[in-house]
Amino acid sequence: MGDRSLSDYFDAEPLAADELRRGRALRMPCCLRSAEGDFADGPVSHLWVALSCERGDARPPAVRCLALVGGRLVRGVRAPRAALLARHFVELEPGRLWTVDEYSVCVPDECGRFVVTAGARRIAAGQATRRELRRAYEERISNASVDPRYPAWLDLDRAACRRLPVPEPGPLMSIVTPAFRTPARLLREMLASVLAQTYPRWELVLVNASPDDEGMRSVLDACDDPRVRVVDVEKNLGIVGNTNVGIAHATGDYVSFLDHDDLIEPHALAELVRAVADGGRPGLLYCDEDNVDEQGAPSLPLIKPDANPDFLLSNDYVLHWLTVRRDLLESVGRSGRDVEGAQDYDLTLRVFETGERVVRVPHVLYHWRICSGSSALDPGVKDYAQGAGAVAINAHLARTGRAGAARRADAYFTYRTTFAVGDRAPSIAVACAGELAPSLRAALSRYSSERGAEVRRVTVGERPDLLALARHAGADLVLLTTPAHDLDAAALETLVGYASRPGTLCASPRVVRADGLLDYAGMVARPDGSLGHLLRYLPHDDGGYVGRALRPYDAAVVNAECCLVSARELAALPLEGGFSTLGHALAEATLLGRASGLASVYLPHATARLVSPRSLVPDAPCEAELADSARLLALFPQIADGDPSQSPNFDPWSGYYRLRWPAGA
Repeated sequence: MGDRSLSDYFDAEPLAADELRRGRALRMPCCLRSAEGDFADGPVSHLWVALSCERGDARPPAVRCLALVGGRLVRGVRAPRAALLARHFVELEPGRLWTVDEYSVCVPDECGRFVVTAGARRIAAGQATRRELRRAYEERISNASVDPRYPAWLDLDRAACRRLPVPEPGPLMSIVTPAFRTPARLLREMLASVLAQTYPRWELVLVNASPDDEGMRSVLDACDDPRVRVVDVEKNLGIVGNTNVGIAHATGDYVSFLDHDDLIEPHALAELVRAVADGGRPGLLYCDEDNVDEQGAPSLPLIKPDANPDFLLSNDYVLHWLTVRRDLLESVGRSGRDVEGAQDYDLTLRVFETGERVVRVPHVLYHWRICSGSSALDPGVKDYAQGAGAVAINAHLARTGRAGAARRADAYFTYRTTFAVGDRAPSIAVACAGELAPSLRAALSRYSSERGAEVRRVTVGERPDLLALARHAGADLVLLTTPAHDLDAAALETLVGYASRPGTLCASPRVVRADGLLDYAGMVARPDGSLGHLLRYLPHDDGGYVGRALRPYDAAVVNAECCLVSARELAALPLEGGFSTLGHALAEATLLGRASGLASVYLPHATARLVSPRSLVPDAPCEAELADSARLLALFPQIADGDPSQSPNFDPWSGYYRLRWPAGA
């Protein structure tokens, strides 16, 4: 069903004549992968959504499921389970409401066929039906990294860049490349990609740490372009030492870093120079990138957001084609051997500390080579670099005086950064329309008793007024939550550590449904002002596009159903208010906060769990939600071009990081 509402589904698949005559229907509109089993081992079962429909307000027949094994109906050891998720009221014929009970049925993939029943009606799901709905699910959740059409998308991006005029000669652009035992073919191709640059004013400083390598020497001797300068070092100084030698010999206004076996687009420097001219001499620039195999075929695009400090604390998302203004490069100092293998990460963190403008060039300009011995193919070959990344983050936190600590996360080259709750633990006002979930109630009690901090309840009116709430809460932090959202003590402490940092407006945890699927892993402001959930309904241990579900980031909008907000920062915002829904009221606050430099963090290291079932098929937005969407768009017209915390290269309507294609493509 994609993101279609229940009404949209029945508009596209209206009730048949016999269903209207009987006043009863049974439908199976979609399926999703369940959260059972180890995600890495592949799916072991799927959740199939069944809709039992009855005209009027009578209760529809309950859904049951039987497995077919060997052509016979059997209940088996693992009888498929049908769980009632929600009851909907939908106008399925003019002027007539129907009651629609929504069930999920968890069916093991080992079952060849199964039958769903509701009263006398039944649906037999054979191979064709299963294949069709599973294909629709896979298309729904597909993302940029697995898009088979990516090479065509890249060609369109290249064509768009080629149509732009080459900038007039301006700043001298230096490229620093440390090289050691580089295979001759890869070195030759790297050089060719530099020599092909359409922008002419550049220099390549290649630090050759293996001058005795005859293959490399033959390639370098054959290059007669005076813009290529080779600096021989008799002893390999390691990636940090060799890079520092290159920096010392570079004379350009900006310095870019290119690995010895990677490739850049012919217009790579032209796009950097264009961004420099448009951006008022930014301090740091970077671009999107991808991988290329031995034959040069592109894949696995890495589409990046704009400057995002909390995302940077979880991984070096800036990564390749890092370009730094020369005077800034001198002022922030050189990386040491303690960050060997993560020197680019260390440099990026140092530049972020200066507050200089950081610019992302929204094009794929860099190609990371996948070859034997490359960390692009096997991250384990540079395990030392993973530890160096944590060293770089912790040094950054120490330099900036923040009480945080970083350690290696489960995935390669990712980190978990936490912030300690201060000696004076902030007080918390809890805004919840109902009883608190049990673990959250216990967590708040423990926080109050162990931290000596006040925890009190406050009320939120039917029409949310966040300014009044912030000013009259009588607490440092306001916890927005519902009776369905449960947080344990560790998750609460993690949220408090982030939300109480200077410069932070709020922190929102990852939310996992009762069936183990993701309910919230970030949100997106859509072009019409509506709010969408990112990576919703994926299994909880599925990271989605390049692990985005598992990476904190500074978001434009967050989840108002479970969020810890700084009362002081909220009270200082010039909110206009007037929203009917809490989600849009908070969206106004986070968008205003973002514009003034406040962070609103999606925080997957803190998990809230839903204690009750929740629909997998949404109702159509009500009039209040439509009005709030229009109001948010009127206040922030820039979101018509897409959520500012997401890349413009992503489809702004997709919740799964799908590529954005030009109109008509």
